[in-house]
Amino acid sequence: MNTTITEERALYLSWQATDHGKRHIVAELIEKPGGQYCFRYLPGKDLENAKKLGFEGYPAFPKFDQEYTTNAIEPFVMRLPARTRTDFNTLLDFWEIHNTDISDFNLLAITGGKLRTDNFEFIDPHKTKRPNQFLTELAGFVHHAEDKKLRNIPAGSVLVLEREPDNQYDPYAVKVLYRDERIGYIKRVHSQTVSEEIAKGKTVTAVIKDFSVNGVVNSVLLKITISDK
Repeated sequence: MNTTITEERALYLSWQATDHGKRHIVAELIEKPGGQYCFRYLPGKDLENAKKLGFEGYPAFPKFDQEYTTNAIEPFVMRLPARTRTDFNTLLDFWEIHNTDISDFNLLAITGGKLRTDNFEFIDPHKTKRPNQFLTELAGFVHHAEDKKLRNIPAGSVLVLEREPDNQYDPYAVKVLYRDERIGYIKRVHSQTVSEEIAKGKTVTAVIKDFSVNGVVNSVLLKITISDK
C-alpha cells in the first residue's frame, strides 16, 4: 500500500456547518518523504468563520495551535472503507481506481473520506501535480434538489463549464450548466484547478457520473477531464 514519496503533498480538510453549507478549509494533512504525516489547522478567515458556526476541531486533534506528527493519518483511515470488505474492489471501480494497492493517503485524496455521520471532507488541491481526470461533487445545487429536471439528467450527460471570476464568494468560481440552465458550481478548491486550466486554453469537460437521491437529490458526482485538445 505504500509507495516512495519524493516530495511533500497536502490534502485540505474541509468542514460544513450543514450538509449543503459553505465548505470551510480548516486544516491540512501533509504526507512527507519517508512515509511521515503531519496534521495542522490552518489559521485564517475560514477557520475563524468555522469556529463561529460551531466548529470545535477534529475529535482526534483538539488543539488548534499544535502540529500533530504522531498518528496523524490513523484517525482518518477509519473514514475509508475496510480493505477486507468483499466489495472493496467494486468500490475502487466506482471511484475509477485501478491500483488495488493504493495508499490510504491517495484513497483519501480521491474519495474525500466522507462519512454520513459528520460534515468533514478531504479535498485534494492538486498543488503537486494537476491530474488529467478526477471526480468531484457538484456544489450549490441545493436550490435544485427537489427539481425533477435535475433528477432526470441522465448519467453520462455532458455539462457546460463557465468561469465566473466576479463571484463574490470564490474568485475561481466555475458554474455548471445543463441545457443552458445553471445547476450548480464546481466545489471550492477544485474550482481553482478547473478555472485555471480553462484560462490556459485547455479543454475541460464535465459529465455526470452518479446521483445520490433520497426523496431529493443529496449529491451529484462529476467526472472532470482536462485535455490539450
